[in-house]
Amino acid sequence: MVFTIIASGYHPRCALDATDGAEVRLGKIAVMIGDCDWGIHDLSRVEVADGEVPRFNMPMELGLHLGARLFGEPRQRRKRALILDGERHRYDRALSDISGQDVESHGNDPAQAIRCVRDWLSDHRPHNAAPLPGARAMQEDYQLFQSEIGALLTAHRLDPAEMTHSDYLYLVRDWLALRDELA
Repeated sequence: MVFTIIASGYHPRCALDATDGAEVRLGKIAVMIGDCDWGIHDLSRVEVADGEVPRFNMPMELGLHLGARLFGEPRQRRKRALILDGERHRYDRALSDISGQDVESHGNDPAQAIRCVRDWLSDHRPHNAAPLPGARAMQEDYQLFQSEIGALLTAHRLDPAEMTHSDYLYLVRDWLALRDELA
């Protein structure tokens, strides 16, 4: 999803953008949600392993987004959201209050996630904006990026086990720029 957002010309935001131990993570997330007009919320990672408690970060962040849209100032009320899950209506079992929202399913398949994100971003572009590359083209680009990321990591002297979110964003942008140069 992050690759698709960058390839579409947007800048993804998440709590991992900057690490500051003095900053309360929920406050940082709330500020980001307030700053962004669009939000993508993937509920597919709300999973329960045997004896474990599920992680509810994504539903909470979606709640912040929807709350800003419902109760915020006029700009906040124009917020748009793409809500994703791994399978249709799975969320109903744990988050029935979300019934009535349009939730897209990506089937836990990266190619489908790329299609969902690309199509949603494309649908919300300004009317005079050039079209985004198609989902199949983005899927092919992502597969090529995945096959070449090892060389990028080596070139930038990065260890994949230690790669940060910011490192990943940089590598995607760098790879896309190189691809565009060669085109």
